[in-house]
Amino acid sequence: MGLGDSKPPTPPSTDTTGVKATATPCPAAQALPTTVPKTCADAPKTITIPKTVNDDFGKLWGDSFPGGKSQEQGGTLVQDKDGKVTVVNKGAGTGGTFSPDRTVPAGQTVIGIFHTHPYDKSEGGATGVSYSGADIAVAVNRREPDYVQSGDTQFMIMPTEESPTKVDYKKMNDDQNKRIRELQKSGKGLGEASRIAAKETAQKNKMAYYEGKGGVLQRVSC
Repeated sequence: MGLGDSKPPTPPSTDTTGVKATATPCPAAQALPTTVPKTCADAPKTITIPKTVNDDFGKLWGDSFPGGKSQEQGGTLVQDKDGKVTVVNKGAGTGGTFSPDRTVPAGQTVIGIFHTHPYDKSEGGATGVSYSGADIAVAVNRREPDYVQSGDTQFMIMPTEESPTKVDYKKMNDDQNKRIRELQKSGKGLGEASRIAAKETAQKNKMAYYEGKGGVLQRVSC
């Protein structure tokens, strides 16, 4: 299943506002989540992305503007039997979608997906753009974390045991885009509007939602 409509709608104006880096994580927060937490409050307060994985995220972001045009890039996060996490099946999507390949070799377990949210100059050049409703619906229905990078700002969202077991993909995407547009009409840039809407949707669906930079993400939804 692809992420379809992965990017929120193109903004009427540029917003390059990101999220400020936050506190240094405690040692217990080093590992990426591999199971769905019972509640949002049970999810780690801080997540630290392993350096090799974070480097891959940065490289994929850097590849997101071939010829000056936006093209989503992404991959699948896997953990091997020794606990090492890597990004596999890296590739390109379209200007607004990415379809992850979850087919992985024996001995590797899928623990999440990653994609970028690029906006080229013709789209306003926004960065710090969080999830579309389609992204969140995929995370809920697949019961797995979804990581996004937009500029130097990074995001992660995942369901909990209290989240719905299935949501209407199209309805969630339409509702999220409608809310983003409402926030934009009130004067918010696309980045800020998308982050507010993502947090609201996460809270409504009892999900754990994170924002950060440099591979250090803080939980902001609970």
